[in-house]
Amino acid sequence: MKKFFFGISIILLAAFNLYSQDIRQLTIPDVMNNFSVLKYQNKGFKQVTYNTDSFPNFTGFPKNISGTTFEGYIFCNMDSDPEPEIVINIGYTVQAFNQDGSAVTGWPKTVASYGLEGSPAFGDIDGDGQGEIVVTNHGLTSGGYIYAYKRDGTVLTGYPINHGYSSRSPVLADVNNDGKMEIIVNKRTYPTGQVYIYKYDGTILTGWPKNMGHVPASSCAVGDIDGDNAPEIIMESYTGLYAWKVNGDSLAGFPFMMPNGDVNSYSSPVLADVNGDGFREIIFGTHVSGGGGYVYVLKKDGTVQTGWPKTTGNWIYGPPSIGYIDNDNYLDIAVGDQVMSASPADYVYAWDRNGNALSGFPIGPVNAVNCQIVLADIDGDNMTELIFDDNTYNSTTGMGQYLGYNHDGTPCSGWPIQTMGTTFFTTPCLYDMNSNGILDIIGTGIQGTAPSQSTNVYLWNTGISYHPTKIYNRMWQYNTRHNGVYGDTLTMTGVQNSFNSVPVKYGLSQNYPNPFNPATIIRFKIKDSRFVTLKVYDILGKEVSTLINEFKKSGEYEARFIAENLSSGIYFYKLNVVDPLGRTGDFSETKIMTLIK
Repeated sequence: MKKFFFGISIILLAAFNLYSQDIRQLTIPDVMNNFSVLKYQNKGFKQVTYNTDSFPNFTGFPKNISGTTFEGYIFCNMDSDPEPEIVINIGYTVQAFNQDGSAVTGWPKTVASYGLEGSPAFGDIDGDGQGEIVVTNHGLTSGGYIYAYKRDGTVLTGYPINHGYSSRSPVLADVNNDGKMEIIVNKRTYPTGQVYIYKYDGTILTGWPKNMGHVPASSCAVGDIDGDNAPEIIMESYTGLYAWKVNGDSLAGFPFMMPNGDVNSYSSPVLADVNGDGFREIIFGTHVSGGGGYVYVLKKDGTVQTGWPKTTGNWIYGPPSIGYIDNDNYLDIAVGDQVMSASPADYVYAWDRNGNALSGFPIGPVNAVNCQIVLADIDGDNMTELIFDDNTYNSTTGMGQYLGYNHDGTPCSGWPIQTMGTTFFTTPCLYDMNSNGILDIIGTGIQGTAPSQSTNVYLWNTGISYHPTKIYNRMWQYNTRHNGVYGDTLTMTGVQNSFNSVPVKYGLSQNYPNPFNPATIIRFKIKDSRFVTLKVYDILGKEVSTLINEFKKSGEYEARFIAENLSSGIYFYKLNVVDPLGRTGDFSETKIMTLIK
């Protein structure tokens, strides 16, 4: 991926912000397009090798679009072919790109009055089995709309909704189990805030909106945290964290008001069972006006998990990331902090579930990390790496970067990935876009200065084998619905097969990988709209996990089973499909899988 050419092979480069100054140099790369610079690290200068090629881009990328973006982007199926497309908010436009860089038919879409906010969300909000794109925008102090588009770019009936000031990305979830996803957004009504749940037709769900004591601070998380098989809605205000039932009743123990003089901004909550008690905890980050931050783990009753919160040196803006970092089969938590600084002053932290720092952490000093860290195997070594944004922007070369570190805190070979423009506040997205078994990465670089900024959209082919069970959060807040639920990679078939290719029968596939440790993917097909359960049992027939327990439209789905607290052995997984009234069984199938630790 050659960036600049002057003459035959002379490239004008800069030494990537050597400590607090730009050193402009004229240098010639070696025959593999590498070049060497001195970089200030750990109180001294160190020789570092960079490669101007980085990963090769797909043909047609990068794309350069006027405007800026933040938080992230998604992949989903926007047309009749079986391959996913890239969808991203840039400035006043919702862009949808094919894998050759061309625009998807019917796109882009331009919104009125205000720039777009956060990442687009994708899910079936009208129950037709076809996903829709939902985005929001707002003004400087007030005003804003919720937009919903069909895959062909037509506006859904009843939209846009004149909602008012909604900040961050919208969240989609079927909270009332009617087979249609609702839209969950906040509303800033300074000095207070509200949370709204809209049905597909633009009407407000009974029991909502709900009031908060201060302005909203982030997108919400939606998932079951109290074990009643119904989701809760978790939302942050500037001064507290709230949890409601679907009917609008507050969950016992909430709101939680931070006790350390800290406040919330941007670090959307994540839901995961980190302590292995069978209930999801709420994990979120905060910041203190005088400096520093906290990472909390809250239990379902609003009490703080033993060993938490943990402190950070600077403010936390990105949602925490949950996954298996040190491969001990227990979940870990990672987050980066941020402060404006002329030199690297920030760190990436990683703790085990008890709050103990993992070996090799914190990583740093690095430049500010503003978004969510991606946890995934990106080099095929069966270990977890950490990928994150960087707020630097080299004024001479115009280059930014995504950083990559190993599970032990050492830099990844071949990283950072270079971008034209800063990667500030954008989470990379990982998938096998063309189904060739190779990992691909979507990323962005934002270049220029306001009001003349533009966004470069990249689609990189890493050349590394794709291992889906070793990708713990493949995009911002885990999935295209952005519900913040760890382990929820369940998607409509639009990611892997055409929406127009409706399954002709029910089916349950063999899990992959099998044997597995500790995670595996289970795929299944639903011919008609039905209530579906997918459960896991041990060798004695005891239920150990419920993966799916809800109404599903016709399509192909996948669920991820994580056996973090189970012992090695034989397990069974059973798909059960019943008619719409739940009276008779339409389909049932059981398969065997093996856990080896």
